[in-house]
Amino acid sequence: MINQNRVILMTRMSIYEKNEGVEDERINAWFRNDYIAVHILRSFLCGTIAFCLLAAMYCLYHFEGLMLTIYSMDLEAMAVRVITFYLIFQILFLAVTFFVYFYRYSRARKHLNYYYQTLRRLYGSYQE
Repeated sequence: MINQNRVILMTRMSIYEKNEGVEDERINAWFRNDYIAVHILRSFLCGTIAFCLLAAMYCLYHFEGLMLTIYSMDLEAMAVRVITFYLIFQILFLAVTFFVYFYRYSRARKHLNYYYQTLRRLYGSYQE
């Protein structure tokens, strides 16, 4: 005779394994700090590229004004201002990255804990 509870548990587990389980297992292969650190490093590189692109777009948009005032500008003060903007941009970008990947890792662990709990329940139903 078919046990309905077992079928329901197996169906839930199968759906999880096909949809989110693959990604959650891939995330679970990492330690939390390593997972977050790798993604922060990637985000640092992507953030640097994004800042350079934004700075280039700004310079191209204001090209005429920059060319007219380039000799009268205080280049040292401008460099300090650009570096300050870069640091603020990176701090914000990396903070968002940290929270996003911390949340993803926590969510994956929570899903996997629920999956293993369901697996234990299924195993227990066979032991009875």
